[in-house]
Amino acid sequence: MIARPSWRYEQKVQRTGYRLVAGIDEAGRGPLAGPVVAAAVVFPPGFRMDGLADSKQLQPDVRRALDALIRQNALAVGVGIASAEEIDRLNILAATHLAAQRAVENLKIRPDYLITDCLRLDWAEVPVEPLVRGDQKCASVAAASVVAKVARDRLMCDYDSDFPGYGFADHKGYATATHVKALRTLGPTTLHRLSFRGVSWFETELRRSQTFIRLAEAIAGIEDAAAARAVQHALDEAMPRLPERENGELRRLFAARMAACATGGTAAVFRRK
Repeated sequence: MIARPSWRYEQKVQRTGYRLVAGIDEAGRGPLAGPVVAAAVVFPPGFRMDGLADSKQLQPDVRRALDALIRQNALAVGVGIASAEEIDRLNILAATHLAAQRAVENLKIRPDYLITDCLRLDWAEVPVEPLVRGDQKCASVAAASVVAKVARDRLMCDYDSDFPGYGFADHKGYATATHVKALRTLGPTTLHRLSFRGVSWFETELRRSQTFIRLAEAIAGIEDAAAARAVQHALDEAMPRLPERENGELRRLFAARMAACATGGTAAVFRRK
């Protein structure tokens, strides 16, 4: 049976004078690949909405429909992402806190109270209430769980075509039999969490995305100012969607190519604007 959260936590807080209450939750702590995504949702005081639940208990089409309704009715929705590289560098809990902080920072309004799914946010400048199973108890946290899950699923579906053979659109990076088989056959990608068990024992070179390969070839082919501008534009468009590891490598490749091409008066053409 699906656990339906209540609005009593928001009501209790608002009766004490806190008007803008943000529910916070995340998706993607456990997968072997992809980012962890957090969401923060602030509803108007007194607002009520049926159908909310912990995103893990809902079917994908129901989650997507709820995500649209949440975004239509909320005062503000913020989404924050911590990359696989950040997860490896910081650890998954610290990266989850970072994603939550970014989600709050991306809200268009400043909440005065935060309710989380058991996350103790030491960086917060307002009161934080960490609830055990908050996504099953508190409506705003459940809404955040839906937004975070839908956002992360869309990212992983986008990555599916860029990393063919791994099935990211189906398993979203979790350690399913299909995913584990692909890892053993193809090796890890730049999207994988190299510190996670099941990935860390691979010592092969990381597989890059199709977009990375295309852009690296374009960088190598730069011969004049027009080509440099076209490649720069393509990089600017692609980089927000690429794994962080690939972003860094492409920046280095482009800088090296600019240095090689920037002779005499053409140097200014290759300088980032």
